[in-house]
Amino acid sequence: MNAKTLTLAGAVVLIIGLFLPIASVMSISMNLIMPPGQGVTGSGLILAGCAVLAAVLAFIGQAKWAVIPGIAAVGWLVFQYMEASKNLSGGGDIPPEAREMLAAMAPSLNYLGWGVMGLGAVLILVGGAMGWKSNAPAA
Repeated sequence: MNAKTLTLAGAVVLIIGLFLPIASVMSISMNLIMPPGQGVTGSGLILAGCAVLAAVLAFIGQAKWAVIPGIAAVGWLVFQYMEASKNLSGGGDIPPEAREMLAAMAPSLNYLGWGVMGLGAVLILVGGAMGWKSNAPAA
């Protein structure tokens, strides 16, 4: 598998992961790109932009530069996961009465979406790294 194929596969997997559930509250699942009752989120657009940029770089034959959106996607995904984990555990700035109500609704993280998005971001990163290795000058 070459760098272009791996980078394109990672971009497609990351885009698919944006539409998979990342959290569940009272049997209602939410995805990162468009949670229920909201429009398109900034976090979803940032990750979609990273995936599109990586795919464009792979299509124009510059897969080695896909390392940059790959690092950005992994970093942003880790940041969003930590924020979601903190907010669902009640560690954020939530008043005590709201924390009790939140605990009664039993929110939980859904690892299907997080796993698929993480896999896509890592595939972009590995594809970009393979692009750098394949373009190494002969000694």
